[in-house]
Amino acid sequence: MLTKLRSILIRSIKNKKLNVFGLFFLLAFLILVLSKLSKSYTETLTVGVNYINLPEDKVLTIENQPELNITVSTFGFNLFGSYFYDKTVPIDLKNDAYINNDTYIWIANRAMSDIKSQFGNNFEIVSVQPDTLSFPFGTLSVKKVPIKLNSNVTFASGYDTLYGMVLVPDSIKVIGSDTEIKTVDYIETSELRLLDIKENINATIKLILPEEGNTLKLSQENIEVTAEVQKFTEGTLEIPVVINNLPSDIQINYFPKMIKVSYEVSLNHYKSIKPTDFKIECDYLEIESSNKTYFTPKFIRLPENVKRVKMKQDKIEYIITE
Repeated sequence: MLTKLRSILIRSIKNKKLNVFGLFFLLAFLILVLSKLSKSYTETLTVGVNYINLPEDKVLTIENQPELNITVSTFGFNLFGSYFYDKTVPIDLKNDAYINNDTYIWIANRAMSDIKSQFGNNFEIVSVQPDTLSFPFGTLSVKKVPIKLNSNVTFASGYDTLYGMVLVPDSIKVIGSDTEIKTVDYIETSELRLLDIKENINATIKLILPEEGNTLKLSQENIEVTAEVQKFTEGTLEIPVVINNLPSDIQINYFPKMIKVSYEVSLNHYKSIKPTDFKIECDYLEIESSNKTYFTPKFIRLPENVKRVKMKQDKIEYIITE
């Protein structure tokens, strides 16, 4: 590139196409810039900080990241170059700070050697503002909380999962300061989005830290989500109604004595479902205390491998015969 520019410049001079005034103006400008950059300047630079030597059982609880305004004296060349890369100052919490009431107090004078080495020998450090920084900290604690699945899962027609989504693990250890950790009741996952599912689910999803807990850590970042997906069908059975807690000196007549029950079951278990797997009861004490004219039937027993169980009848009428 430089060779090409030089050849163009020489060719332009030979052809007398170069504006002589423009050339002298450019040379004068370059001389002015070089003279300015060769002078010494005093300038205030705003720099960030990074923390070192923080004990493993401690966590900083600062809300805003502090910055330092460092006034330096150096030649213009050095100052100009400093604008093209970021500088950060190390905050050594072990050697340049002391502890006062659960707060690290950092003093710039103690850290002056680190600051000078960060800028280099070509910079003279004039002042550092603020000359003292406070860093509140807490002692790390561990709390085990449940994981809440954020899911958007739909199954293809006729398909479902019998036992739902299984999380491995279903709880997680949250590590952080006492003040932050006490507000965490659960950890939510990133969204699990699956549509028209026909096959078993086996996915890895990320855990999401609470937004307000910027210093919290988790014992692991991801969990496994599994589900056994099966083809389902609907079944119906007639189940007898049992009256419970009926006094021995009272006789009643009630109807219906059988209730039709609908349920969903996987094709693999359809033939294994029997009426004796269900039990429906009505409690006489319910009407005795409320003077109702009907019983409310309730499921006392259900098979484990059915879901969405419904009674076709929600009231049992009765009359006392004796």
